[in-house]
Amino acid sequence: MPSSLAPWSAQRWHALFCSQQPQLLAYLTGKTGSRDEAHDLVQETWLRLAAAPAQLPDGSTATQEAARAYLFATAKHLALDHLRQRGVQQRSLQDWEQLQPPSASDVADQAMYRQALDLVAQVIAELPERMQAALLAHRLQGQTHAEIAQNLQVSLNTVERDLMQADACLEAALLRWRGDTDGAQQTAARRRRRGALGALLGVAGMAAAGWPAWQMWQQRLLWQGSLASGTGMQRSLDLPDGSQLRIDAASHVALRYRAGIREAQLLAGAAFFSVARDTSRPFVVQAGTVRISVLGTRFGVELAPESVLVQVESGQVRVEQQGSQQQIVLEGQQSLQVPLGDSAAAWQVQAEPRPAVWREGELAFDQQPLGRVIERLGRYSTRKLQIDAGAAQLPISGHVRIVQAERWLRSLPQLAPVQVTTQADGGLQISRRKG
Repeated sequence: MPSSLAPWSAQRWHALFCSQQPQLLAYLTGKTGSRDEAHDLVQETWLRLAAAPAQLPDGSTATQEAARAYLFATAKHLALDHLRQRGVQQRSLQDWEQLQPPSASDVADQAMYRQALDLVAQVIAELPERMQAALLAHRLQGQTHAEIAQNLQVSLNTVERDLMQADACLEAALLRWRGDTDGAQQTAARRRRRGALGALLGVAGMAAAGWPAWQMWQQRLLWQGSLASGTGMQRSLDLPDGSQLRIDAASHVALRYRAGIREAQLLAGAAFFSVARDTSRPFVVQAGTVRISVLGTRFGVELAPESVLVQVESGQVRVEQQGSQQQIVLEGQQSLQVPLGDSAAAWQVQAEPRPAVWREGELAFDQQPLGRVIERLGRYSTRKLQIDAGAAQLPISGHVRIVQAERWLRSLPQLAPVQVTTQADGGLQISRRKG
């Protein structure tokens, strides 16, 4: 039986983390090869520790050395997950490069490319049902032969035989498409086209299954991915077209690149987009019922329960709302708060000298309801923040350094008629002051 462990309080974890932070940074820099990535992982390690159990999970003696081992094991697992995600992103970038259609100036090449896609689609549609399911599971979802055999309830030899026959059918289709002409340039072009089709069949990150996945492929879904962050953690991602995405804490963005459009959906929190210009593929962001369309620009989008905030740093974006005839073009240093659920509300464009200041470690509020401010700060706090209805509508203005958010919360009674109390679980309760 494991020995009984003495509880480790949040204060003990914090003291241990502070003492080991330089060693953690060096360790994670060696793991990732990037000091910037290592800094992000150190921050995420602390967030994991802040929610750590009072006792070590492995049943070992609650010594300082055991706690240190737990700390570095947490960092190691986060680094491995990060490296795995980086590998998926790199493979997706390679797929994206291979999947670009031929140059628009080469009409004959484009026609042959479309012909090849249609031919492969026809071949797969005509495969026997079990063979088709095995091919899609292997090529689109990356399942192993053993996983396919288990899911289809057939032998491993049957799966291997089905895949070999499906590949043979595709190879025959590709040979018909390629023709028998010779020449070095034609051979190189054939290899390029065949490589693109191979990447298309094996594109990384396609999460749907079975026939719906194949339908998605027919719609020319070239790349998809997502980026999410936890409490107190901002993250960045380089996109396949040269665009860049940065998200705030507790945020989530889903991405889909198709042949004629680049799509992003802000599911939670806030994001800042630096979009590479591509006139043939507009970049569209969906946030709630609000749609933002651009060609190339830098802008931020923030999703709140009652509204969507759009802030433009440079370039132009077109903002429109489903169910409404309203739309407007925003330019650099302008912002717009679009209310959700009220399509008739008038839109008012505001000057915005510092769009998305959360990127600089700061939050700004101008006569915002205190409830909205508390919800925003909650993305950075490991404590549970609660506010009663009487205080939630109080207007508040000011600037808050994210690293000093708790100090600012403690000073709220000096800024508004409220009181801040600590709950039994360590959370903070904000309520309207009586009298």
